[in-house]
Amino acid sequence: MMVMIRGLKDFGKYNMVVNFIATLLANIVVGALIGYYLDKWTFNNRVLLVVFLLLGIFSGFYNGFRMLLKEVERYDRMDKTNKGSNKNDSDIGDR
Repeated sequence: MMVMIRGLKDFGKYNMVVNFIATLLANIVVGALIGYYLDKWTFNNRVLLVVFLLLGIFSGFYNGFRMLLKEVERYDRMDKTNKGSNKNDSDIGDR
């Protein structure tokens, strides 16, 4: 049973990495598309493309790291509750 839980934790870690990359790429693509079409519609000198591409990169890293920090916090809470429940189980066995 413990091996299965450890395997699921490893899968969750890989899932976090995949979600981070997907968030980063999605923000970059959306920023690039908005910049491309606004630039095409207005000035046609690639300034808006560069601006929105940079905004997409910054927002991708910002949202990705926010997501990673939430997941790390969730794993910390799970570890604390698991350690607390293990202590209570050992206390019951000592009686």
